[in-house]
Amino acid sequence: MTNSEPRRSCVMYANYFTHTKPHSVAYKDGLSFYLFRLQAEGTCRALVAGTYETIIPGDLLIYAPDQPYELNVQPRSAPGSDAVQPVADYFLIGNGEWLDAWWKDKGLPAKTNIGFDDTVISLWKHIINEKKKVMQNQEEIMDYLLRTLCLTLEQVIQTKQRAKGADTAYKLKLFIEHHAHEPLSLEEISASVGLSVSRCSYLFKAAFGQSLFAYCIDVRLKLAQQQVLYSNLALEQVAEKTGFQSYPHFCRVFRERFGHPPGEYRRQFGFGINHD
Repeated sequence: MTNSEPRRSCVMYANYFTHTKPHSVAYKDGLSFYLFRLQAEGTCRALVAGTYETIIPGDLLIYAPDQPYELNVQPRSAPGSDAVQPVADYFLIGNGEWLDAWWKDKGLPAKTNIGFDDTVISLWKHIINEKKKVMQNQEEIMDYLLRTLCLTLEQVIQTKQRAKGADTAYKLKLFIEHHAHEPLSLEEISASVGLSVSRCSYLFKAAFGQSLFAYCIDVRLKLAQQQVLYSNLALEQVAEKTGFQSYPHFCRVFRERFGHPPGEYRRQFGFGINHD
């Protein structure tokens, strides 16, 4: 292939499998192609990023060349029946320079539950049907169909990730609101959802436009404002009970937010409470 020729992708194999008997496959030394697999019915076990996981309907698996691949399918009888519940999946093997560049650029996860997107299923079925034909220009057609499938999968995965990211951000928000009065660290906040500090910081900033630490200060200041206005607690106690480890820091950020230091704010705006 010369530099002027377009990069191609190739569909080596595509099908829809229904398993009614045990089935296993293993490429422990790694694949020599790209493998796409969408679980359609039943469950199975597969090696995903070095860990064996249960694969459920809607799970999309993508493996790149050199990655190990292991699959174990064990169809089971339906409850109260001797009939075997089938395990089914859409399956595609491909390679080519276009796929190499796409995979390297996008860095998609090995497993994502994408559900049953109509466009993805239609494209996959179209590729399966076209692969069975013997016709002119089939390689070119399959190239474009595979590219379209990959780009569609990318779009669906990113949509799922954004939705999941928003859900994670709200969980972080609730955790902060419930624990802001405690001496929280970013590590503790991130551990509440099982992700890294950098990932949580990114998701929270994308969802709410501010950092985890800034939101924690916001919540603490709102709590402190209420206690300054409506309680007889000493200001040092207010600072401690609302999560501020340093009284001078509390006074400084309180003044920055409300325009007055806490003592003056209490004297001017406190509601009928004797502060003498």
